[in-house]
Amino acid sequence: MSTDPQPDPLPPPPPAAAAPPAAGGGANCPFCLTAIVAGDATTTCPSCHAVHHHDCWEENQGCAVYGCTHVPVVESRRALEVPVSYWGQENKPCPSCGQQILATALRCRHCGTTFATARPQESAEFQRRGALLTRLPAARRTVVTLFVLSVIPIASPVAAVWGLFWRTKNEDVLDALPPLHAALSKIAVITACAVTIAFAVLTMLFVLVGRH
Repeated sequence: MSTDPQPDPLPPPPPAAAAPPAAGGGANCPFCLTAIVAGDATTTCPSCHAVHHHDCWEENQGCAVYGCTHVPVVESRRALEVPVSYWGQENKPCPSCGQQILATALRCRHCGTTFATARPQESAEFQRRGALLTRLPAARRTVVTLFVLSVIPIASPVAAVWGLFWRTKNEDVLDALPPLHAALSKIAVITACAVTIAFAVLTMLFVLVGRH
């Protein structure tokens, strides 16, 4: 049996050094990585307690610390598609006020406008999108009205004609509506047409039977 002494265990690794504080004893903002100095408006993450510049918190729509539960939701790949003309640029113009903001910003720090996507948008595209969003509440009410009228025999012909015309003229709105409302509008038109045909057939049969 070997009597060689056992080697001493390796010492534990030293703890990781904390990030050096900024000049003047302040911390660095985890979003912009610049110092937070006295007088800066700040926001503290309620989950990990990291201190951010207030504007940076608003710009990022949440915490910038990886793994924190208050990190903003990641956008879909389609929403992050960037036009070729913006490749490699760190800033983009706000489509509302024209001021320069970060390329990934979802809110303009100058005018306060929020955006549905971080993808750079031209002013005309942004205005069209805004106009489309203002039409959505009325479109939802129209879909519900069409569905109710479609199941009433005396009103189903109106619902069928109105629904076909409305769907043809509002394809862009239908694409922006939730899938449930878009499907409900199609069901309403189909139901209205079916009820109209059934009502017409029953009326003809009633007239024919009455003559005999």
